[in-house]
Amino acid sequence: MEFLVYLIVRGGSAYQHEILGDLLPEPPHRLATQRLHTYTYNLRQVFRSTGGESTYLHLRRHRYTLNRDAFDIDLWTMRDAITTAQCTTDPTVSAAALQSAVTAYRGPLAAGTGYLWLARHQKAVANEYVTAAAALAEALADRPTEAKAVLDLAARHHPDDELLTATAVTIRDRAS
Repeated sequence: MEFLVYLIVRGGSAYQHEILGDLLPEPPHRLATQRLHTYTYNLRQVFRSTGGESTYLHLRRHRYTLNRDAFDIDLWTMRDAITTAQCTTDPTVSAAALQSAVTAYRGPLAAGTGYLWLARHQKAVANEYVTAAAALAEALADRPTEAKAVLDLAARHHPDDELLTATAVTIRDRAS
């Protein structure tokens, strides 16, 4: 499961040396490589038993890649929507993309797993979400009730975030 989470966090692919460095830094290289091959085999077996015959995980030139079309991953949906929002100049398209990003978020990334390598990714994903929620609230500033609902939801996931608090104050002050 840790290997799958790692690939998901990395956008669906990673080179073998990156995986070994992050997930298996302690065993000797040969043993770590054998373990990674075992993880790969086991993951493919799980994919096959739950999803049927298809190619879910590719290995080519020491690069492991998930077939993105075979998975519905909330993190990928959120990040794709944020990218769409950032790449458009149309405020309506941007707001819709930000709404998709905020809706896709399910809470802190892989909460409770305890993976040592995960902390920096959890922080990055939380920041991406909070930034998207604040941007959406700003886009909805002319509709304070909707903007407040976005910020309230975001605050439930990240109650102590300063950006959310500052955005809420700014929108409240505009509405007054």
